[in-house]
Amino acid sequence: MKRKIALVTGAGRGIGFAAAKSLISEGRFVVMIDNKPIDHEKLGLSEDDALCFRGDVTDMAFMGRVREQTEALHGVITILVNNAGISPKRTDGKSSGILDLTLEEWTNVFNVNLTSMMRICQLLIPGMQEQGFGRIVSVSSLAGRSKSLVAGPSYMASKAGMLGLTRSIATEMGPNGITANCVAPGRILTDMARLAGEEVNLRYAEQIPVRRLGTPEEVGAAIAFLCADSSGFINGATIDINGGFFMS
Repeated sequence: MKRKIALVTGAGRGIGFAAAKSLISEGRFVVMIDNKPIDHEKLGLSEDDALCFRGDVTDMAFMGRVREQTEALHGVITILVNNAGISPKRTDGKSSGILDLTLEEWTNVFNVNLTSMMRICQLLIPGMQEQGFGRIVSVSSLAGRSKSLVAGPSYMASKAGMLGLTRSIATEMGPNGITANCVAPGRILTDMARLAGEEVNLRYAEQIPVRRLGTPEEVGAAIAFLCADSSGFINGATIDINGGFFMS
């Protein structure tokens, strides 16, 4: 059988890289996008398993070229993992509060975290419709599901928006064999989490029932599960991955 093609944004490190590795282990060919160079050899990737691009997910001309090149070389992208995201911090390592939040930060965060998700879905869903198959998994956050001790209002609002957009896509595209779901990680030990400082992360871990932070690999495995052929009856769902910090 021909390998299905997956595209993962923010794939050079952290959750995105873990998701790409999990998808490769499940037999997918993965197109990896990051705003920093992705070194195949350093990351232990084979060119038979992955195609890497450096670029900005908010640049739709770039994203269009990625789709065209991928289709020419490997086929239609039918799996999409929207992982690229930003959570700005001030010089003291904390997020801006509602009274400190600037329109510039708000606009930038929404462009990267939410608007790019919508536009990439618009770019790739027609190909999924033609194939009669699609899996869209977007990385939201505990901050969008409930609350956050460290994230600011721009990040929280953008991640909550991802949940609503996912439910809309799931409802509209379900009849086409396309599912849309989210994962909502809690505190995961990534470069973004480390920006808050060791003290903040230790204090956070003390409040989690499992008494530790999560790993990117745990989130990557959940993403790969939602992308599986056998997960076609899971649609419009959100999987919470937070060690029990938030339960619903």
